Amino acid sequence: MRTPLSGAMAVVAALTLPLASASPASPSGSAVRCAPVRTDEHHSEGLDTWNPSYTRPVGRVDAVMVFLRFPDSTPELTTSQIADDHIPDTRRFFHTASYGKLDYNLVPVDGFVTMPAPSTAYRIARDWADEPRRRYLADALAAADRTVDFRDFDAVFLVADPHAPGVDPDATKVVNLARPIVADGVPLSHIGTIFEAHPPDPHVFAHETAHVFDLPDLYRRPDSNAPGRDWNDQVGDWDLMGDQKGLAPDPFAWHKWKLGWLTPAQVVCLDRPGSVRARLSPVEVRGGTKLLVVQLDRHTAYAVEVRARRGNDLRTCSEGALVYRVRSDVRSGSGPVRVMDAHPRRAACPDTAVHPPLADAPFTRGEEFRDRTTGTVIRVLDRDRRGNYVVQAERTRDAWTRRG
Repeated sequence: MRTPLSGAMAVVAALTLPLASASPASPSGSAVRCAPVRTDEHHSEGLDTWNPSYTRPVGRVDAVMVFLRFPDSTPELTTSQIADDHIPDTRRFFHTASYGKLDYNLVPVDGFVTMPAPSTAYRIARDWADEPRRRYLADALAAADRTVDFRDFDAVFLVADPHAPGVDPDATKVVNLARPIVADGVPLSHIGTIFEAHPPDPHVFAHETAHVFDLPDLYRRPDSNAPGRDWNDQVGDWDLMGDQKGLAPDPFAWHKWKLGWLTPAQVVCLDRPGSVRARLSPVEVRGGTKLLVVQLDRHTAYAVEVRARRGNDLRTCSEGALVYRVRSDVRSGSGPVRVMDAHPRRAACPDTAVHPPLADAPFTRGEEFRDRTTGTVIRVLDRDRRGNYVVQAERTRDAWTRRG
């Protein structure tokens, strides 16, 4: 799909069991059961509508990679070497994650584009001041405009020489502009800025690309008064939007639903008091029911999916039914998703996991999750030889009326 960038945003015992029917529609629909509403929070996890200022990752998406050099540094790498750091891994990741529904075409511009000012002049940092950041973007796009027709692309990534003295790898991000920068008549509102070292973190380009697809950061950024707190205590190694270095980076089934990679028949819904059973297949493989959702109110739901040592998750520390809470009224970087830990008194994979306490979070056969506040119970009843899990969800309280 070719959708020009447009719009602006300023800155959720073996048993033979019948499968539950699924009624949710595509996230592009106007009213979807079990889909918390999209709010004005940045990268809201709501699924009732699609934010049209972001590129929809279904079909072909073309993204240009512009490589930047600076007057105060001679690049140690060629643009082909930098491109090879990112392109093969990113294309493989999204082809697998989307079940082949996304053809992500990353187009590297041959050779460096020279910036008009030294790298140190832009004061590049994670918490970048608005003025030098906008100057950097404007200078880069103006310099690249001589060779790039931005009308040909759905997304733009500015990739800096990683060895320039003013480059800070921690500053890698997608910049969201309330006032777009126009290039070739195209208003650019979401621009990827890549400052990664060589070699880069695994899946870092996929993480930043997912922001262009309107996925949030799932970590909870520590308050400045709590410097010792772990950024990854909400989702740990699950989903690359928590930490791209995690052992299980495949996107949550919730995100695959949001992005259009799951069909309506693959989502099972419980949005009122009662119970439902579903046989869930691993999120990493094609086909089968992928997601069970228990909606609590307009902004909150529990989600259940199965994670397995397959596909993008070959390094995962544990397998089973993963339960997590999604909130559409919590902004990116503030913990919109929280994984429920099946084994809170223990940790796993301490030498490799980004957050060992959650590395063994999935529930296995005979285990259950309870939330007495909302009257929600999720039980894992069975697992078959193919790795599919039978899961039952109950809601004993009309949480919508009470909380909504």
